[in-house]
Amino acid sequence: MQVFLGLVQGLTEFLPVSSSGHIVLLGELLKVRTDVDFVVFLHLGTLVAVTVFALKGIKIAFSSFRFLLAVIISTLPAVFFGLLFEDFIDKTFSSIEYLPIFFCVTSVLLMTSDMKDGKKDLRMMSFSDALIIGFFQASAIFPGISRSGATLAGAILLGYDPESSLVYSFLLAIPVIGGATLLKWNGSSSHSPLVFTVAFAAGLLALMILKKLTINRKLRFFSVYCLIMASVAHFVQN
Repeated sequence: MQVFLGLVQGLTEFLPVSSSGHIVLLGELLKVRTDVDFVVFLHLGTLVAVTVFALKGIKIAFSSFRFLLAVIISTLPAVFFGLLFEDFIDKTFSSIEYLPIFFCVTSVLLMTSDMKDGKKDLRMMSFSDALIIGFFQASAIFPGISRSGATLAGAILLGYDPESSLVYSFLLAIPVIGGATLLKWNGSSSHSPLVFTVAFAAGLLALMILKKLTINRKLRFFSVYCLIMASVAHFVQN
């Protein structure tokens, strides 16, 4: 069953539908333990996947100190809110109480951003834009709010073109997922390495799908899907 959850984690980590929301909901439906430690272990596989997929973007970031600084600025709000709301975050991972609301938030973000026609590229990334995108990303510390969906929406709503927004979202995933892993994982795990492998492979597949659909401006399909998941979570809760 944990391997199945690894597959779900990998597919939903980078698709803008909230992987953590799916893991928590499935854990409730299937009566499988989905505490923060298990979710973080799954994130290890997808962390490696996005690092491999974003190598080109990583090279760009390290070739420009100013752009690298923008990435760091975008990461700070998630770190701050993660520490500030740590107890509440743990609570949301052990209950589906807030899932319907958070899935709806993701749906609204995706639908709104799909209506925006951005033109700016990453060379135009300002520190203020980086900070605003960082706050969008910080909202995704809660299960049900998609990290990729929030960062994509934030960048697109600020006027960046879909491909640039996608690249920036990939880059931001690395320090945030890596930081969460370091913060929550104690360095040992009883979970099977196969779970890690499945999450990694599924993550790569999801990244390719997201790239194609984002460039073709099809995020609204994910918006509808998140509304459906909000309804499912509400039904399960009641």
